[in-house]
Amino acid sequence: MAEMYDVIIAGAGPGGATAAYFLGEAGRRVLVLEKETLPRYKPCGGGLSTRFLEEQFPFSFDPLIERRVKSIRYTLDGRSVSVPLRDRMMGMVMRDRFDAHILAHARAEVRQGWAARAVTEMPDRVIVEVRDGRVVEGRYLIGADGANSVVARSVGLRRGKTMAAAIEAEAPVPPETMRRLADGPTILFGEVRLGYLWVFPKREHLSVGIAALHPRPGELQATLARAMTRYGVSLEGVSLHGHPLPIYTRREPIATSRTLLVGDAAGLVDPLTGEGIRLAIKSGRLAAQALVAEHPDRYPGMIHRQIGMCHTFGLGLAQFFYHHPRGCFMLGVRNPFATRAFIDLLSDQADYPKVILRVLGSLPAYLITEGVAALAGLLGGPERRRRLRRAVYSGASD
Repeated sequence: MAEMYDVIIAGAGPGGATAAYFLGEAGRRVLVLEKETLPRYKPCGGGLSTRFLEEQFPFSFDPLIERRVKSIRYTLDGRSVSVPLRDRMMGMVMRDRFDAHILAHARAEVRQGWAARAVTEMPDRVIVEVRDGRVVEGRYLIGADGANSVVARSVGLRRGKTMAAAIEAEAPVPPETMRRLADGPTILFGEVRLGYLWVFPKREHLSVGIAALHPRPGELQATLARAMTRYGVSLEGVSLHGHPLPIYTRREPIATSRTLLVGDAAGLVDPLTGEGIRLAIKSGRLAAQALVAEHPDRYPGMIHRQIGMCHTFGLGLAQFFYHHPRGCFMLGVRNPFATRAFIDLLSDQADYPKVILRVLGSLPAYLITEGVAALAGLLGGPERRRRLRRAVYSGASD
């Protein structure tokens, strides 16, 4: 007879590892199935809020931070703006070390090289077939096995999912290029339809990538290579890693009576930013809370209230942005108060309705400041204009 666990978790990414940690802390017997051998590479930009991590976990992530973010740079049609972040509460991580770090703190049994192949739900348990005909059994199952989740497919969930495509690479660059791009992320708009590119600095290299909805064959690879050449980043001989992004477009079933989906398996990627780590961690913790309380039926509602409703506004904002990119760039992206609002979103201190209100509410101050700065530039030169803008916008990044 197979061993019986309280909860089986398929996948050791941020969502699965987080669920394992909080379930273990609650005294549940947990089995984590991971198809790879940890630590394993995961294509991911790896930018996240350190404030969010501090508020979610009682252990430190400082050893994993490859770079602290000093500023964020945005570009569109050859125009560029850099917004300083004085609190430096964003950091860059590599997913192999990050995922393993969370799991190392979990009181759970981990079986590496074991992939969930099929799931059978019974009235009182879930049977998971792994490999060579072996099976494991648990009272509940958490599917944290990514965008192409075997768990979701086995139990009939997420059949109507919407996917974006992404390509990412870890690119070594010359020291002068590294110094030029080391202060923080560079986000490139206008290079690809319904998508964007990114350059994220790590300790000794750059993580670069591109994501878009419905790209043409070969479009992402060609666009990424062309754009990176302009930044002094050569992708010749560099491995490109493709992966799907399950973009949230609507509320749909993410649970049965005994199986809960988290993270990418639940389709919780942010529809505007493409962010996934924070939502995986958040959903993993909510899944653990629901199972500890013996109320898995409450989990979908918890996700909808704490993530889905926010994503609905994010989807509307994404559609507006990609249909009016230049206007949004001038009035939103270039506005330092808007960046601060989005940093609070990434820190889980604000939702999209609040972000939208803050951006709209800051427009008068932003437009007046830009107008006065332009006048100062005419009367006193570029340096006077820069000093004025720094004085006014310093509060936007405190």
